[in-house]
Amino acid sequence: MSNEIDEWYLRYPDDGTSPQLWRFSDGTASCMNVMSPEDGVGTHFRADAGESIWATIRRQTPWMDGLEAPGPFLRMPRAPGVYHRRMARPVFGDGYSGMQAPDQAMETRFLVGAQAQLQTLAADLEAICRIVEPTRETLSVHGHAIRNLILLAATEVEMHCRGVLVANGRDKGKKASTYDYAMLAEPLRLKQYTVLFPGYPDLDAFQPFEHWDVMRATSTLEWYSAYNAVKHDREEKFRQARLEHGFAAVAACAILLVAQFGELAVPQSVRRLLHVQTPG
Repeated sequence: MSNEIDEWYLRYPDDGTSPQLWRFSDGTASCMNVMSPEDGVGTHFRADAGESIWATIRRQTPWMDGLEAPGPFLRMPRAPGVYHRRMARPVFGDGYSGMQAPDQAMETRFLVGAQAQLQTLAADLEAICRIVEPTRETLSVHGHAIRNLILLAATEVEMHCRGVLVANGRDKGKKASTYDYAMLAEPLRLKQYTVLFPGYPDLDAFQPFEHWDVMRATSTLEWYSAYNAVKHDREEKFRQARLEHGFAAVAACAILLVAQFGELAVPQSVRRLLHVQTPG
């Protein structure tokens, strides 16, 4: 049995070319972007006796100048080919640079349904905005159509979150709470997503998950808290059915679609309405 311990890293060259995939194993470091890295220059390093591989790279290249290990190398938490289901990750090469999900082909039925629902939500939002011009001043407007939009969009968010949890091993029959959903914020990088609505230039960008705190999973999402209020007590909480919460809830749906399947998962018709900015 091999005692080798593999660690995988990405290195972003200074010249702006595509990132390099490096395998560190048994005192060696090899660039996996090329055939036979042992035969190349700057694609393979072997540590001398009593020297760490980082010291070897520092001695033989300028890459580590002024930097502590691992310097320009970004450690990957999982080896290539190992992934969590329904979690898109950056993909480079073949003329495409963006987010994709390795298991997208296995989720066609879900994806098609989620795209259709997002199209419906976007159409409902646009219909509301033909009556109420979205500006900073009108975002506090509330109404029945807005309430219905919030209800549909928020339940769609719950469906997305529950689906990701189940895809990664959660018992389908076990009830999930907002606390469980909030556990997805970090692996899906939800806090770092931003949504713009170019057709409504008076509006600021939306970051519907920016303040999501797992210990206060409902109250730290203002639009989701409003959803709970208007769902359970429309008579007393109706004023929380605000246009700004409708925008945020639709933005949250779009973010979850991209976080699972990449930017191209958003239908072209919806991209006329909104633009999802992925984490840098």
